[in-house]
Amino acid sequence: MKMYTKLIRTFLLSGEMPKSEKKDKVKFYITLGIIATVCIFIPCFLLMTFLVGATTVGIKEEILSNSMYAGNIGNGLLLVIQFICIFSMIFGFNIILNTFYFSGDIDHILPLPIKPQTLISSKFMAVLISESIMEFLFLLAAFLGYLIVTDVNILTAAMSIIGVFTLPILPLVYCGIITLLVMRFTKLIKNKNNVLTILLLASIIIIGIIAIGYVNNDSITEFVKMLATGKIRFIDIMNWIFPSTYFLVKAVSNSSIGAFLIYIIINVSAYIIFMILAGKFYIPGVKRISNNAIHQKESIIKVLANTKKENYKRTYLKKELKLLTRTPSFFSNCVLSNLLWPIVIILIFLIQGQDNIIVEFVNHYKQQEKLGLLVVFISVFAISAILTTANSIASSSISREGKHFPFMKYIPINYKTQLNIKALVSIIISYSFNFIYLLIISYYLETTFLDFLTFVTVSLLSCIFFTYLGIYLDTINPKLIWEDELNALRGNENTFFSMAISMIIAIVLGGGIYYLNKVILIPLSILKVMLIVILLMASVLIYYKVMNKGIKNIKEVEI
Repeated sequence: MKMYTKLIRTFLLSGEMPKSEKKDKVKFYITLGIIATVCIFIPCFLLMTFLVGATTVGIKEEILSNSMYAGNIGNGLLLVIQFICIFSMIFGFNIILNTFYFSGDIDHILPLPIKPQTLISSKFMAVLISESIMEFLFLLAAFLGYLIVTDVNILTAAMSIIGVFTLPILPLVYCGIITLLVMRFTKLIKNKNNVLTILLLASIIIIGIIAIGYVNNDSITEFVKMLATGKIRFIDIMNWIFPSTYFLVKAVSNSSIGAFLIYIIINVSAYIIFMILAGKFYIPGVKRISNNAIHQKESIIKVLANTKKENYKRTYLKKELKLLTRTPSFFSNCVLSNLLWPIVIILIFLIQGQDNIIVEFVNHYKQQEKLGLLVVFISVFAISAILTTANSIASSSISREGKHFPFMKYIPINYKTQLNIKALVSIIISYSFNFIYLLIISYYLETTFLDFLTFVTVSLLSCIFFTYLGIYLDTINPKLIWEDELNALRGNENTFFSMAISMIIAIVLGGGIYYLNKVILIPLSILKVMLIVILLMASVLIYYKVMNKGIKNIKEVEI
């Protein structure tokens, strides 16, 4: 047990972001941490609490008119935690794969007298603790939203708390079992750069789109009625895939100790099966990876023999683009993640049905009403800002170098050129998605050419400003110590700080534009020009900040 706890602590510490020793940087990061908490974690927590609470209230009203539905009072909570389990598998597979088979500690730990089950179990628990923090937050909010609007007692509260910290076990066990079997019996994943994780992510997204079809009703009222009657096929399917969710919600909603014991038995049984498989298949799977690594080194030698001289700026740009597109962890989190936002918006759109507030503002815009024009303009700016920071391309630009950071210091390319190329990569990828979304939105809104040109300009300037802001934050305290590519992104506080700052700026500028237009009565055309000028000036200022203070920060980083 002592060895087990030590391994867990070691794996947890290896994934943490190193803290700066300089007092001014520590104070700066504490301030950013408070900002991120206020602008990201608290709003997400409150939103989830409200969503589950409001849905449960609607179900309770339906139950009052028909007591036959009393057993379905927890269906709103059940649906939410089922989606959480799905996303836990989406991101869990990639994490489990990298932690089990591609982390740099394997060569050092395997020769030690440690049983495969102990090693796998400690790695699994480290992943469960470190990667489920946001999941714990959402689950806690979901159960809190349910308990607030229902009859709560000590038993249901205790079962809810235990459920918050144990629900992620089954999805991660699924990921672990799939990984063990795939790595042992197939050659689908020969190295980290294979695309299986991307295909898995795409398949889960397709499942999510299918799930959206089940909530495509005339209104949110009709959707709540379906939850109350238990006529949502998606929930029935997920109950078979994640049976632990069904029994936990049944235990909490009915104060059923029996259902809770079944929930515990399911998790324990799944974990035992996982450990048995790990004992048999883990070591052979690792050996196969080692053999592939030797083959890969031979391939690299052949590649180096065929290299030729090219323009250094173009070569560096290609290097950055290939790093993002050919590395599954970077590709799925930095590039492919940009495709998730339309799905979220579609989900919000479909759930609202005929009561759709989005459609209402779209109609206002098409009719050239002042409120619709104002809201759409502010939304374009806010969405462009958040999309640019959410993909973490800029805010991890230095961190992605990892142990290759000396490459930045010693190649014959000055820091200014390197940082500008990193910024260009972020702008190319982020703005490409933003531009496509603007085309679709503009077509749907039937915008004029002048409005489209304004949207494009605002979006581009937002992308430029927040790109250089993210790069600057990453120069202050880059996360250079990581075992695998995914570890360079997860736990990287710079991404959260960048998102939090973008939200604050979007709220301040968006709220200011709304106030100036609705209260001071400044015409929207003037406010558009004002925002473009502000973004242009801010982009110039942050550019010079990066080129001066940012470069100084990089020079101070010890190798």
